[in-house]
Amino acid sequence: MNTPNPAAGSTAATVLTETLKAQREAALRLTAGGPPARTTNAFFGVGPITNMTADERERRMLRFDFERWLEATYRKLDDRGGDRGPFTAGEIERSMHRGYPADKIVLDMMRAIHRYFEFPASNRMAVGLGGGHNGFSVALLHLMNPRDSSQHVYVDTPRPESPNAPTGGFFRQSWGAQVLELHRFAAGGAQERVHFAESEGHIPSARDLAAMGIKLFVGVGHETTGATTYNETDIRNLLEWLDGDPVSRHALIDGTSLLGAMPWADDLVRQLLAKACFFMPFQKAIGGIAGYFAATFTPQAIDLIEANLRDPAWAIPRHLKLAVPRDAKRPLSGEQTTSLGPFYDPAQDKMLGGIINTFSNTAFAETTFGLAAMQARVGSVHELNRRSVANRQAVNEWVAQHPLFELGVSDETRRGAAVTLLRVKDPDVSDPATHARIIAKAKQLLGYEGLTHPNGEFERGLDVARYVNAFPGTPGDFRAWIGGARPTSDIVALLDNIEYCYLRAKIVVIEEALSERGIEFEAGSAGAAGTTAKANTAAKANAAEETSAAGKVNDAGGPSAAGATRSAAERSDPLLALALDPQKVDEIRARSERLTAFWGALSATEDPARRAELIARYGREVPGDAEALARLLQIKH
Repeated sequence: MNTPNPAAGSTAATVLTETLKAQREAALRLTAGGPPARTTNAFFGVGPITNMTADERERRMLRFDFERWLEATYRKLDDRGGDRGPFTAGEIERSMHRGYPADKIVLDMMRAIHRYFEFPASNRMAVGLGGGHNGFSVALLHLMNPRDSSQHVYVDTPRPESPNAPTGGFFRQSWGAQVLELHRFAAGGAQERVHFAESEGHIPSARDLAAMGIKLFVGVGHETTGATTYNETDIRNLLEWLDGDPVSRHALIDGTSLLGAMPWADDLVRQLLAKACFFMPFQKAIGGIAGYFAATFTPQAIDLIEANLRDPAWAIPRHLKLAVPRDAKRPLSGEQTTSLGPFYDPAQDKMLGGIINTFSNTAFAETTFGLAAMQARVGSVHELNRRSVANRQAVNEWVAQHPLFELGVSDETRRGAAVTLLRVKDPDVSDPATHARIIAKAKQLLGYEGLTHPNGEFERGLDVARYVNAFPGTPGDFRAWIGGARPTSDIVALLDNIEYCYLRAKIVVIEEALSERGIEFEAGSAGAAGTTAKANTAAKANAAEETSAAGKVNDAGGPSAAGATRSAAERSDPLLALALDPQKVDEIRARSERLTAFWGALSATEDPARRAELIARYGREVPGDAEALARLLQIKH
């Protein structure tokens, strides 16, 4: 779409105006059928693993399920180990991060992560606070040592600020920048010992890595930002290089998007999990409470960490340390060891040490619960990988049938199975600024913000896809998580909605361009599906209008069309009529929540005296709430 200059010659301006009108009509025809099927869950930016609740009721019911699971799993024990009832969700939220039940909560989570993703028993897993960037920093500070002149580092992204770097986005440049800065400012550091890939996520041959003297491979050039992944050749190159010297060669890989979305043969997956170290912000992986990371280390990597502790290149801040003094009375002169650090040892099925910072017991418990729910709903990690690959193929096939779009990753073997990056190639739009405006408005319609036409008509947001922004600099307009937690039908629904919303946004941008030339369109001419009311005038009035529509009459004294439709709907579905009365809905909610809170508290309290206190405190409210609720819900069918 080339926006015509009003000052241009009249003939040229007329032609361009007619072209815009024709483009608008074409988009109207393509969207005449209304929005496509909804996605099951609108949150496409949370990660490859999500609880996938379909609506707010499911979310609330899942929370109830979680709290019942907490109460069944974490029990109060007396001095002889006897069961004295459950820890309630509130008690766990307020519990200290040391002692019981916190120690068990941590152990259960670490065991669940380690087992579900089938990390080998030989590899210990550390936990710390601060998310993925902290996980990367912690692992790097312990594995890299600029004082070792033989240790060359390979980062699988282009060198920061090089010509190829911007396509990876800021995040990927930040990983490489951190490696360079650590070498730049460390005694004995040498930036020339840090090597970078020519393009994102490419792993050289084992021979080439050996020729560069690489001892530490840093794998951050895949999935999350740019929607790429390693292909099987990359993985075989890495494994061959590691096998060439298992004691001295180490790989550190970002597992944020790879876990549950590894599109390679099972044997390669198994070898990679065993021979490489991984860091991952696990709260991102299951869409839970934020603030922690997990990191796995091979036995050889643990040995390297211990060696670096004896000849350190830098001081590691206490909250980032994986090692602690063997003798607590000698924090400076004593031996530092990982054997007492915040590690889960699967061989012994125990935590070797504790976490220095205060963590959220609820966040850790959510992870354990979420992984159990994932296994029950989807199956093993093998099935999760398979579903992720199937979703990637569905994206490939959809794009092949929709010429308006192309994928940001041109090499099919390197397209991520957890993340996809979609780019619009509209032949009508050549101006980058216009393109950006359409994309931005399309995301408004995909979300809850909606679109306002120049004539004031408003299209409500579909709320089918949130957080689908591509990172600046990456080759795409829409980025979405497509991992195996989602059914393939949901991925297709997402893509259909992106196309629909792009076309609807294009209509609005064209109308804005035409409006500048004095061309306006009557209300309803845009053919928007759903509610199209005047924006910014009376959203509350609209709601009131809808609520009272059944009582309206037309000029002839009979019920209006809207009122007749509404009355018919109410007669056929009395629950709908009740739902359209906001005051009653609010009262029903308030009374239901009070009753739910009371009975939930009684169920979670097994001590007779404590139960009696609850009844004495709140019991007198229960009959009134129950009677009012029964009265409000008297629905005749």
